[in-house]
Amino acid sequence: MIDVKHTSKEIEKISGPIAIFGAGGFVGFNLLWDFLGYRKDIFGIFSEPKKNWRIKMKPPPPPNVVKCNILEKRSLQEFINTYKPKTIFNLAAYGAYSTQKDIDMIYQTNFNSTYAIIEELKKYGFSAYIHAGSQSEYGLNSSGPSEQDKLIPNSHYAISKTADYYLLKYYGKIEKLPVVHVRLYSVYGPWEDPSRLIPTLISHVKKGKLPPFVDPNISRDFVYIDDVIKALVIITLQMGSPIYGEAFNIASGKKTTIKELAYLTKRIFNLKKEPEFAKMKNRAWDLKEWYGNPEKIEKLIGWKATTFLPEGLKKFSEFKVK
Repeated sequence: MIDVKHTSKEIEKISGPIAIFGAGGFVGFNLLWDFLGYRKDIFGIFSEPKKNWRIKMKPPPPPNVVKCNILEKRSLQEFINTYKPKTIFNLAAYGAYSTQKDIDMIYQTNFNSTYAIIEELKKYGFSAYIHAGSQSEYGLNSSGPSEQDKLIPNSHYAISKTADYYLLKYYGKIEKLPVVHVRLYSVYGPWEDPSRLIPTLISHVKKGKLPPFVDPNISRDFVYIDDVIKALVIITLQMGSPIYGEAFNIASGKKTTIKELAYLTKRIFNLKKEPEFAKMKNRAWDLKEWYGNPEKIEKLIGWKATTFLPEGLKKFSEFKVK
């Protein structure tokens, strides 16, 4: 289980029932288990719970696991009509991984399902809807952009998430619905997909070595999962008309190059071998200046990342499934 410090009063203040779409994914699974430590009216929505590797490793209580296909209107209607959630976290996504190339599925999962969910929620009323966007929305404008800066998406995934942003802005500013869009930067930590950069790095570290790296000048803005969960909770607690339809960068604000990451890892884990760069092909969307600007969320919400990369890497390396 992750180590997010909440008070029971904080979590009790969140209007329930609470629904987590995309609970089978990295952030959603962490959020589900964090909330289960405080209350029982939490429902994680999974498309195929029996096939989910995270559930197999750490099964949530059966009453808190709900099978629902968000791409099927009837399935979605049945879930919302049955549970009538008041607080909703939509972390469902497709296309963030290089293996997820089905363009039709990208738009169906990331955009079509979003308005379908919100339109269904409107029938019953809700208190807060938090939608997971992406740093990828900024695309080529990736050097510390603020939420007001121009979006230049450079992939279908980025375009779909940008469309979500404008949809949420419409719902919040025009229809006055309690919705917020968060742009997640490079979140890492327990339950992340093993194929991703940091899990691959930690896996090699446990064997006393480093993995091959891409171009050393490629950069990221790493945010530990605990900080992300805290941000989602704080935004939910502060949901009010001034932030309806707003977007927030969930970022550390610190640029870390692959070279810096490699040598930091070598130092804190006392590894002897020198890192090898340009041994792997860069991803199509990799950029050399890719980091966020968290000033808005710090000013309006009072959140900032507190887990620095050395601490986050150590915590992740020590994580064990209980």
